[in-house]
Amino acid sequence: MKTACLRLLTAPLLQRTLPMFISAILTGCAVDPGNPIAEVQAELAAVTPVALQQIDSDSQQQNINQQVQQLLAMPLTLDTAVQIAVLNNKAIQAELFALGVSAAQLSQMTQLPNPAITISREQSEGQYSTELEFGVNLLSLLTLPKVRQLETLQFSQAKLQTAQRIAGIIADTHQAYWQAVAMQQMLQYTEQVYSTTEAGAELARRMYQAGNFNKLAYLREQSLLSEAALNLVKARHNAYSSKERLRQQLGLWQETPDVQLPEQLPALPKQPLSWHSIAETAMAKRFDIRLAKLQLEHIAENAGLTKATRFIDAFEVEFGGSVQHSDDRHYAMVLELPIFDFGHYRLKKAEYQYKQAFHQAYVTGINARTELKQRFAGYQAAFDIAKHYQQAMLPIQQQIAAENQLRYNGMFIGVFELIADARNQVNTVSAFVSASRDFWLARSQLDFAMLGISIAPVSVGEMPTFSAEAAKGH
Repeated sequence: MKTACLRLLTAPLLQRTLPMFISAILTGCAVDPGNPIAEVQAELAAVTPVALQQIDSDSQQQNINQQVQQLLAMPLTLDTAVQIAVLNNKAIQAELFALGVSAAQLSQMTQLPNPAITISREQSEGQYSTELEFGVNLLSLLTLPKVRQLETLQFSQAKLQTAQRIAGIIADTHQAYWQAVAMQQMLQYTEQVYSTTEAGAELARRMYQAGNFNKLAYLREQSLLSEAALNLVKARHNAYSSKERLRQQLGLWQETPDVQLPEQLPALPKQPLSWHSIAETAMAKRFDIRLAKLQLEHIAENAGLTKATRFIDAFEVEFGGSVQHSDDRHYAMVLELPIFDFGHYRLKKAEYQYKQAFHQAYVTGINARTELKQRFAGYQAAFDIAKHYQQAMLPIQQQIAAENQLRYNGMFIGVFELIADARNQVNTVSAFVSASRDFWLARSQLDFAMLGISIAPVSVGEMPTFSAEAAKGH
C-alpha cells in the first residue's frame, strides 16, 4: 500500500497544519450514553410506575424473588400483575441488556479512531535500517462530529424501540390478566349451573322411576345435564389456559405459588373516556410516530454525510522516520482517486432513502390516527354493550326470577320451570361477564394504542352458554 502512496503535502506544511486541523475538529471524547434505562422508564410512566431494574447479580435476583413472593401472597390486581411482570419477566431483562449493547456501541462508534504504528527493518549492503511509521485515518477524524450526531440519533431510536417492546410485553400482561379473571369468574357460574342441572336431572330420574315422569321429559333433563357437564369441562380448560398464559407473562416457574385471582372483574366506570381527551395528546406520544420522525432525521443527516464525502472512500495520513537517524522523516497522504466512481450513486441512493422514509412517516401518521379512531370506537361500543347488560338486561332477569319464585311458591309452576328460568338468568350473567371482559380488553387496547402498541388478540375459548329448555310434557 505504501508504494502506491501519493505525496500531497510537504513535510513543513503538514507539520504546521495537521495538529491544528485535528485539534479543531476533535471536541471531547466518546459520547456518554447517560442512563438509558431511566429514560426508557420515563417513556413507560403512563403504563407502569414500576422502576425498571437490570439484574446484574444474584443478590439482586434474590431481592426480586422476595418481592414477587410477597405480591403473589394476595389476590392479584392489574397493577400488581404489571409490577410482577416488570420485575420478573425475563423478556424485559433481555430488552434492558440489548439496550446496554446499544449504549456500548454508541460509545465505541463515537470515540477517537485508533492510530496505526508500523515498524519496518531493512538491510542493505550490510547496513541495517529500522523505521517507525505512525498513521491515522484522516477521513474518520474529519467525519467524527457527523458520526457522533448520527450515532446519537440511532441510540435515541434504540431507546424508543426498547420502550416500545417493553410496552408490548406490559400490554400482553393486561390482556392475559383480564382473560384470566373473566374465565375464573365464568367457571364459578358454570359450576353453579352444573350443580343445579345435576339436581334437576336426579329429580327427573327418580320421578321417572316412580312413574311420575314421562320418558321424553326425563331424556330432556339428562340432555341438559350432559350439556352442562360439557360446558364445565370447557370452562375449566379455559380457566386453566388463561391462568397459565398469565403466569407466562409474569415470568413464573412451575414451583412458584399459584396465582390468586379476584372473584370477579372490576365494576364498570360511570363515564367512558372522551375522544377529545385522547386525540389531543395521543399522536404526540405514540412510539411509532416518534420513531418515524427519528428515522427521517437520521436518514437526512446520513444523506448530508454521504454528500460531503461522496468523492472519498479512503483518506489516510502517515508520517514516520528512522529510529537510528532522528532527522530522517517522511510524510504521506493516501487518497483514493475517484476515476470510476464519483459517489453519484451513493448520493442518489441516500436521496431516495430519504424520500422513502418521508412517505413511510406520512403513512405511519395516517395509520396511527385510523387505529386510534378504531380503538376508541371499539372501546365506546364495548362500554355501551356492558352498560346495557348492567342497567337493562340483568335487572329484567332478576325481576323475572323474582316473579317465577312467587309463582313456584304458589304452586303455579314446577321445579323444572324454575330451573329453566335459572339457566336463563345465568345466560344473561354469562353474557354480562363476557361484555365486561371485552370492555376492559378494549380499554387496555385503547390505552396502548395511544402509545402505538397493538395488542394481538389471544383466544382461550368462548364463554359457555346454557340451554334454557325445561322438561316438557310433565
